[in-house]
Amino acid sequence: MTKTRLLLSVAALLLAACQAVEKPANDVAQANSSAAVDPGADEQAIRGNVDRWMELVKAKDAAGIAQLYAEDGAVMPPNAPIGKGRAAIQQTWDAMMRTPGFDLTIAPEQIVVSAAGDMALDRGTYRLTVAPDGTAQTDTGKYVVVWRKVGSDWKAAADIFNSDLPPSGG
Repeated sequence: MTKTRLLLSVAALLLAACQAVEKPANDVAQANSSAAVDPGADEQAIRGNVDRWMELVKAKDAAGIAQLYAEDGAVMPPNAPIGKGRAAIQQTWDAMMRTPGFDLTIAPEQIVVSAAGDMALDRGTYRLTVAPDGTAQTDTGKYVVVWRKVGSDWKAAADIFNSDLPPSGG
């Protein structure tokens, strides 16, 4: 039930952002904002952030990862509380990466930049390996990151991921 509410909340956030983008104040405002938006360049900047994120994961640099998020950003891992703000995000990533055998790769499948050029959706898959008891365990799943443009930089505003594996009994 909680996962369903969380997914609905993220969907509502995305829907609200899309509706705000689709209803400019007037045609002049839309023309002015469109002139400065370069979706291709923005997509490449976000892909660069994803590449940097993977470098920081390999280096197990939780502080560096936290800097990729907006100051009010949030990470929403499965089976764990939401981490709101950079300090909590850093703690969340640090705890995940301290798991013995931790190895993570992500593969963006779609990055869509809003018409206003201030928000973007990054959807993809991940592969996670851990070995908490010495035996490697692999999980695959999917993720969604909502990116927000802060000044000239893209920052993760909301990051949620969940497993493709069935829930374990217990």
